[in-house]
Amino acid sequence: MGVFVDRLVKRTVLICAVLAALAAYSNHTTHPCRPDQSGAAGMCVSTGSTR
Repeated sequence: MGVFVDRLVKRTVLICAVLAALAAYSNHTTHPCRPDQSGAAGMCVSTGSTR
């Protein structure tokens, strides 16, 4: 039973990692940062003045 649970956990983590990578890639290509922002995968932080 322990081996089954280990495999299930490993498979679940792998699937979640793949889905997160695909989501980050999709977000990066569809919502790039503006020139006054820095970041990746659609998670942008303003680096310039707000004036």
